[in-house]
Amino acid sequence: MSSTNPSGSSFAKILLGLDGSSYSQAATEFACQIALKHSAAITGVAVIDLPDIERAIGPAPVGGIHYAEQAEQRLLKQTQEKVQGLLQNFEQVCQSKNINYAVHADTGRPFEEIIEESKYHDFLVLGQKTFFRYNVADEPGDTLDRILTRGLTAVLTVPDQVREIRNVLVAYDDSVQATRTIQMFLLLGIWNQCQITLLNVNEDLNQGNELLDRLRDYFGSYGIEPEKVCLTGKSDAVLLSYINEHNIDLLVMGAYGKTRVVNFFFGSVTKSILEKADIPLFLYH
Repeated sequence: MSSTNPSGSSFAKILLGLDGSSYSQAATEFACQIALKHSAAITGVAVIDLPDIERAIGPAPVGGIHYAEQAEQRLLKQTQEKVQGLLQNFEQVCQSKNINYAVHADTGRPFEEIIEESKYHDFLVLGQKTFFRYNVADEPGDTLDRILTRGLTAVLTVPDQVREIRNVLVAYDDSVQATRTIQMFLLLGIWNQCQITLLNVNEDLNQGNELLDRLRDYFGSYGIEPEKVCLTGKSDAVLLSYINEHNIDLLVMGAYGKTRVVNFFFGSVTKSILEKADIPLFLYH
């Protein structure tokens, strides 16, 4: 199923990571809002991290292999039951909203399975913190980080609260990663009707404004008239300050990029923004 509508969007399938956390619940709501507005389908994916279950049991002592195997089977069964419940809840939500959907459950490493499934979807919606260790009370996992560095599709990462997206900030540093992210953002067309601001962080303001002028012309070809802002300073601090001071609802940026113009987005900057900016991020690399 494809969709072409007045906002210019053209996509068919959204992939949604389900781990049962408050972040996953918010991601589900975001995905549903997008699917309803743009007549898209959602695939909810849950992955049982079998290697992690095996690590949780630990090595068996001499003579204890049988009991270790039993413990592993019990934990696996508990995890399977929880995953089944998550998928059923997802199905109920989609049915109640009349959204076309599919479910996908697998075992393995979550980031690998999600990347594999993303081959057949237009973009991924995932919580900014992931908890695919379904039966273990633990710190967030590294699934998102691995997907951002190795994944194939754009990712909308969301905090644990849903918000209406009205004001969008597009961070641009002339890198390949930032450019690809912007191209995907415009092609999807999900937020093209929002108020959009283009931001470049650059010690050479003339150079920064020249970059933004070209970028604004590109947005103009999509019928969008964005504002442009060029600022100096440390990029993550500038971004966070601008987000807070101007009520930004969505940040668009390249993930783990390197720029030939100015040191702007390295992995540490992306991670800093993910940790400190309590808004959704649209990321690509």
